[in-house]
Amino acid sequence: MNIEGARDVLMGVMQASTPIEHRDVLLNNLEQQRVQVEEEIMVLEGKLALKKEYLAKIEGGIDVLDELK
Repeated sequence: MNIEGARDVLMGVMQASTPIEHRDVLLNNLEQQRVQVEEEIMVLEGKLALKKEYLAKIEGGIDVLDELK
């Protein structure tokens, strides 16, 4: 048997015996990625809220300095 024949046999065995397992692995990986991205978004939203608060303080300081002119 040549390399291509062995590969075809292996692919046939893998396709026949593991399509559900492969799907489950892919689904699990995608779900893990989704959870990770959702967590990253929450962290970024928290950082954004802090930056907005800091910006508001800066703008308040500018307003105070403008009033002192």
